[in-house]
Amino acid sequence: MSEEPRPNHKHVNQTKVLLDDEFEQWLQCAARIHRCKKSVLAREILKSWLLESVVDFKRDSHVA
Repeated sequence: MSEEPRPNHKHVNQTKVLLDDEFEQWLQCAARIHRCKKSVLAREILKSWLLESVVDFKRDSHVA
C-alpha cells in the first residue's frame, strides 16, 4: 500500500445560495451569536438538515 497521505477532500465543493433579505438577516445574526463565519454556519445547518433527512427517509422506507 502507498504511504502517501490521502488528499483532504472536505469542503472543496461550492454551492451558491440566494436568500431573501429576511433569511439573510437571520443567518447574519446567528453567525454573530455563534461567533463564526456566515458560510460556516450555513454549511453546518445544511449538513445537519441533510443528515436528519436521510435518517428520516431510511426510517420511513423500513416502515413500508
